[in-house]
Amino acid sequence: MYEMRRKEKEVTDRNWMEDILKRGRFMHLAMAGADGLPYVVPMGYGYGDGALYMHGAPEGRKNDILAVNPRVCFQVTLDAEVQPGETGADFTMKYRSVTGFGAVRALTDPRERNAALKILMDHYGGPHADFPEESEVHKKLWVARLDIESMTGKKSVYLD
Repeated sequence: MYEMRRKEKEVTDRNWMEDILKRGRFMHLAMAGADGLPYVVPMGYGYGDGALYMHGAPEGRKNDILAVNPRVCFQVTLDAEVQPGETGADFTMKYRSVTGFGAVRALTDPRERNAALKILMDHYGGPHADFPEESEVHKKLWVARLDIESMTGKKSVYLD
């Protein structure tokens, strides 16, 4: 485990990090396949029960990589903006972020999938209802849970 070099920017308060995850609108999900090549994709998500839930197409590069290596890194950023300065050396970024590690597990049980979809819809303030197991949603949708093993908060310029 790496230690953050800029300790003054590190946030270890779990409540602070959970607030960022609850308020975030998308995350970047980083993976590495059997070939060792990195791959990152922006994804919508929902946060609940100490985990991140996501959905997408049941096929594609992301799914192929996760089938071989479910270990991932995720990152959520809020309030990012450039802070101009008088000189190039004075320019900086203002942000709040959470970076974490964990493993992704595809959800196949209809009850787990429905619970995950509810968390996703709650995250975005959307409607939700159970999707019957035989519905097209269950046939066409990959739903997964990212079990968070560790995470670190980071802030720059913000005083909170």
